[in-house]
Amino acid sequence: MSARRVHCALALLVLAVAAHAVIDDALDVIRLGKEIGEEVLNSWDVIGRPFNVSGGVELPLIRRREREVLARLAQVTRTIERLELRIEKLGSVAMFLAKAGGRGARLELRLHELADLLSRVAAANRQMREYVRLQQELERATLEDFAEWCVSHDSGALPGLLERVHSLISPPHKHLLGRGILQLALDDLQEDHPDLCDLQLSPHQLIYDMYNTISLTEIKGYAMMQFSWMLLRIYGKGNFTQEASLTRQRYGERSARTATAAKAALAMARRDVYRCDPPVHKEGETYAEVTRLLQGYIENEVDMNTEGTCRDNCAYYTLAERHDCFKDQFCSRQETCNGRIINCQYIDSDMNVCQASGRNNKRRYEWIEYENGRRFGQSYSCSRLPDKVDSWWRWLFWHCSYCMCLCDESGPKSDRYFSLWDSTSDVKNNKVVTGIRLVKHGRVFHLQISEGTLGERGAVKAGSWVPIQKFDPNDQGFREGTDYHTLTYERRAIDLDELDSPVGHVLTGVRFRMIGAHLHFEIRSTPFNYTTGRLSPEKGIWISNDNTEGAEKPRSQLTLHRPDIPTRSPMPLSVDSKHDQFIEFTNTDFEADAAQSTVPFIDIQSVQPLKGGGLSSGAGLIHRGAPGSGGFIAVKLFTYDYSRHVKAEVPPSAYEEPTSEFTPIIN
Repeated sequence: MSARRVHCALALLVLAVAAHAVIDDALDVIRLGKEIGEEVLNSWDVIGRPFNVSGGVELPLIRRREREVLARLAQVTRTIERLELRIEKLGSVAMFLAKAGGRGARLELRLHELADLLSRVAAANRQMREYVRLQQELERATLEDFAEWCVSHDSGALPGLLERVHSLISPPHKHLLGRGILQLALDDLQEDHPDLCDLQLSPHQLIYDMYNTISLTEIKGYAMMQFSWMLLRIYGKGNFTQEASLTRQRYGERSARTATAAKAALAMARRDVYRCDPPVHKEGETYAEVTRLLQGYIENEVDMNTEGTCRDNCAYYTLAERHDCFKDQFCSRQETCNGRIINCQYIDSDMNVCQASGRNNKRRYEWIEYENGRRFGQSYSCSRLPDKVDSWWRWLFWHCSYCMCLCDESGPKSDRYFSLWDSTSDVKNNKVVTGIRLVKHGRVFHLQISEGTLGERGAVKAGSWVPIQKFDPNDQGFREGTDYHTLTYERRAIDLDELDSPVGHVLTGVRFRMIGAHLHFEIRSTPFNYTTGRLSPEKGIWISNDNTEGAEKPRSQLTLHRPDIPTRSPMPLSVDSKHDQFIEFTNTDFEADAAQSTVPFIDIQSVQPLKGGGLSSGAGLIHRGAPGSGGFIAVKLFTYDYSRHVKAEVPPSAYEEPTSEFTPIIN
């Protein structure tokens, strides 16, 4: 990624962090705008008609009305504060902006300008809250001066700030200023961003959170302006009915255009969330391995037939097993393959073999060096004395060759099991899936979910990870094909699918299932009421892509070409799989690794949008890889599509008085 794109991503993440601080409390800005509008309407009813200060109205009456309006304003600010309980996260915004500073890219400049405008409106809102808190000790002139700034025509006053924010979202002259900032942000986010992987955000979430941040700023500005008109009316500066109406009208226009721009961007934004490569690969923390499924193994042909002869060649032994150990040669010094021996090939007669040390080592060999110069594995110092392995002639006619084969051995060192049990959220208690990961317990891989409680309008209260149901395949009562799947040479395919729920449904479960010889991924989808947040557990369904090799348009295979251990990759491994594919677990390349590892590895990093506070509608199984790498099998989530819920509601206008009753103020 170029330096400019990194800085643009950071600037976008600034707004995302700000938005998360706002949306974490999960109160919807559309509902908030409606509540504020109703409160403004009620507040206009409280103050009634304007006072004629020159007519001798008593000051206590003015102060009483002032207190009533400020009390209403306090209610409004408390409502807004419900969306800002974690606004202190904005402290990290300055840090991100400092890193992204000094660049001239159009998007980045606009993001900086937007962040500046939002912070200035937020500062004014904090000042207003402070005035409300100290109203008993403030002079009328202080409140009057602040109210006049809130409705001033000066470009640096509140109305001007709001108009400048809006011009960034919906440029008034697109042929001169280009597209709005949401569309520019979308274009920048359509490519992979490691920063989004780290923060666990989908582009859709980021655009939606930017929209919420901007909408909340509009609500703050609208509330401040309306209550400023009320205060100025109380102070006898005029009627301001028409001005209040124009303020409401302009707020409605801006909100509608912002919603339109947001819907257009959201409709095109990707909703997938997955993990990228960590800074450092750590087995057991970021990845796990299927072990000894197919592993490079040296065997002499004399030991692979019952007669103990050398009449054939290595290629003859496509499927064999070890029958004996002729004269206790190399076979007696190495770990025996007690399973099937597959696809043997002749490389050279003689070799030096560095066997792996350690009783629990997954590898058999560290490297192999043939007399003809070929090397298998990374050749470096050997922790033990290398073995000299030489083929031999028997009775002058037959050459007893050492073959390089693959061993398929299901033993205590082979972790090749996948749980077939459902992993579902507690739908009866209104809980949904908020995270997903692959975990390895013992020798079994499991799908694990985190769950959270679904609330109104897509709000999710973060919960915890649901404990997996642990078991050992060797224990009594557990059955192959029902409780677990065992990978073998013939049954080692895993389907790569990206599954999403129908409209009006959310993700409530995942599982593996067998379809023929393929390990298959499925999701459970449950309908819900967006307004109330209530699930309908009895209507939940399992969704899958049951495409097979015998279908009219069968799945395509993602083939690994001479794959090396993925943690050795010099470049980041990006998603290279597509929906409706499959991949087979296989051995690493002979020359790169002596075929000692099983790839792909399993990415066990958690995928958990907004740390368990995000709503998801789908999930998938993907492969991250590159040419020459075995890559990783990984999970992904699809965040909920909020675009259909984005709309602008114009505040109620019942407080408006007939225009004929308005009398302009004459100074």
